[in-house]
Amino acid sequence: MHKLFLHLLIACTTFFFSLFLTKVSNILRSVDSSIEVVEGRSQCDQRYLRDKQQLLEIYREYGPAQTRHDRAFFERVETEDFVLFLEGETLSREEDIQLMEKLPADIVYKADVENLQMLGDAAVVTGRMTASHPTYNYSWPWIDVWVRRGDQWQIQSTTSVH
Repeated sequence: MHKLFLHLLIACTTFFFSLFLTKVSNILRSVDSSIEVVEGRSQCDQRYLRDKQQLLEIYREYGPAQTRHDRAFFERVETEDFVLFLEGETLSREEDIQLMEKLPADIVYKADVENLQMLGDAAVVTGRMTASHPTYNYSWPWIDVWVRRGDQWQIQSTTSVH
């Protein structure tokens, strides 16, 4: 009986000592990995905020650029393979710009962002475009799909319902 008790005591001591070592090891590892996670998270948050600000700045320029029929602006912010989905039609970037250039010069446009969802190197933005003319105001919803090309964001496609 005395021998059994001695074996149990040694087994329990070994078990609790190994638990102690495991706990110490986990604590040391979690301190190091939590620092990496915090640093990675911080960098991701900074990139997210920077990207979001870039897109919002483009939308602040979007309405005025459309008002003045600014071809260079749209060639910069729309991808070369941009597609506009407009009432059952699809227009290329060039066709979209040509359509804009044919519109009356006295219409003032304003783009309002309603939702902006960042998805890494892509983003989906929804909002409303308002066209103000001396004789009428008209507003319609749109959805833009954005892609990051290097450090620059560009619209891949727009779905617009007039």
